[in-house]
Amino acid sequence: KTTLIKVLTTLTKPTRGRAEVLGYDVVRDYEEVRKRVSLVPQDASPELYLTPYEHVYWYLRSRGLAKGDAAKLAREALERLDLWEVRNRVCAKLSGGMRQRVLIASALAVPAEVYFLDEPTVGLDPIARREVWKVLRDAAESSLVFLTTHYMEEAESLSDLVIMINKGRIVEMGSPRELLGKVRHRYRVVLDRDADTSDLGFGVVEAEHEKIIYAGSESELSEVVGGLARRGLSFSVRATSLEDLFIMRVSGYEG
Repeated sequence: KTTLIKVLTTLTKPTRGRAEVLGYDVVRDYEEVRKRVSLVPQDASPELYLTPYEHVYWYLRSRGLAKGDAAKLAREALERLDLWEVRNRVCAKLSGGMRQRVLIASALAVPAEVYFLDEPTVGLDPIARREVWKVLRDAAESSLVFLTTHYMEEAESLSDLVIMINKGRIVEMGSPRELLGKVRHRYRVVLDRDADTSDLGFGVVEAEHEKIIYAGSESELSEVVGGLARRGLSFSVRATSLEDLFIMRVSGYEG
């Protein structure tokens, strides 16, 4: 995902094939692409010796905005990200979540046609994450927002179009509603990774940190729960989501 964003924002040249952003070739027309996009890179950090206001203001000035416009847009962006009260505090003295919001404020302050954000909410607490979601929804009213995330809840909540990628290949693509319609199971039963599920009689998906059994109906769920309870196994149950579709596609589970 990060490589794709680097190619689309002209930071990396594709080794083969070609890509366009807004009709401009990312290699041949890289200057035109750069004029029209703004980026929050993965694992980036603001300049720690600058204040949030200075960081956003000077980023806007580097993008060619006049002093008055940069000052106005910097204030608006910092207010949207709830950073105005700490605008004059150097970034070195801010929390990790606040530093991340400074980067988001800098990128979204730019009047861009496409905003690229590479896992922008990593490290944010649930409340701050939802505040960023609101800002991204506002940005999407007038521009395209291209977001990468490991949080399926985030993709489901924000996206008009979701593309699932595994090992560099697209495994699913569609609207959240279309993709949820491909999940044929209503329930997800989660067990510890080391739980003994041999001879259970149910299909078991072995994820990285847990085992999963899918049930398509309440009667099937009752059968699964009963079998696990008789073995004395601990488990939890919840409704399926986009995360489960991704797990199924990656694991090859058909159900």
